[in-house]
Amino acid sequence: MDKLVALTVFRRVVELNGFAAAAETLGYSAAAVSKYVRALEAELGASLLNRTTRRLSLTEAGKAYYQSTVEVLEKLNSMDEQARDQSQTPRGRLRVNAPMSVGIELLAPIVSRFLEGYPDIHIELALDDARVDMVDKGFDLSISGASSLKDSSLIGRRLSDLPRVLCASPRYLVGQPPLHPEQLGQHRCLVYSLAEEATRWRFTSGGRSETVDVTGRFEINNSMALCRAAVAGEGIALLPRFIAGNYLNSGDLLPLLEDWEPEPRSLYLTYPRHREGTRALRLLIDFLLDSFRSLSPTAADSPLP
Repeated sequence: MDKLVALTVFRRVVELNGFAAAAETLGYSAAAVSKYVRALEAELGASLLNRTTRRLSLTEAGKAYYQSTVEVLEKLNSMDEQARDQSQTPRGRLRVNAPMSVGIELLAPIVSRFLEGYPDIHIELALDDARVDMVDKGFDLSISGASSLKDSSLIGRRLSDLPRVLCASPRYLVGQPPLHPEQLGQHRCLVYSLAEEATRWRFTSGGRSETVDVTGRFEINNSMALCRAAVAGEGIALLPRFIAGNYLNSGDLLPLLEDWEPEPRSLYLTYPRHREGTRALRLLIDFLLDSFRSLSPTAADSPLP
């Protein structure tokens, strides 16, 4: 048994939660992957995985052995990368997923600057507001507004705060504008349909908090389109400032309830644990953290809760 291969196989089985998924990413047959894990368990004289027809889980011995396996493999990978760094130009192909509005307004210019400095790195940027399974879809990096990390095979870092503003067009506000969050229930509100609680908006002011259930006739799954609907007078919208900023400056949108702060949002990046040693990915992550730090100095590079 090749011990290094067996450890790599075991790690991938755990992180992808299955023999078939590990086999596909490693280029082995499912039978070969199973054989490596069984050989590893035989050598150790301990069961590492609980196997059922529906799921895999680590035994107590397996949990400790998995952590040690990750440490060993990452140390070896780091040694290899350091050696390569002395003699090779960074190269490779990275697949990145991001919401459309973030990709167009924020990410594309940053990635362009990154590529200027690393001509042998190729980046495929896929823009989609819906959440995707990044491991299943083969992405190296995902940027989103997710606030928690449920998949242990992923690593998360906070990129930036994402300030939001409540606003509407002068055309819509010909009547009485809302003076308190509770009055939003009397207005047409534009709903971002992909939000976890799309019709429940929260605000704070001076230690007070208000939660409002809003209604409206127009639901949209893209923030840029939502903004254009607000400009057209379709109702009140809760928008990221980086999207609404130009329209606020021009007067096409007017800020509302300025004494009330919308519930904070942040932007995060996540990437598969088994890809964290890739030099091209490390360089891109560091570049993104530095770039977004200038947008939100207090938020970038903090861990994902």
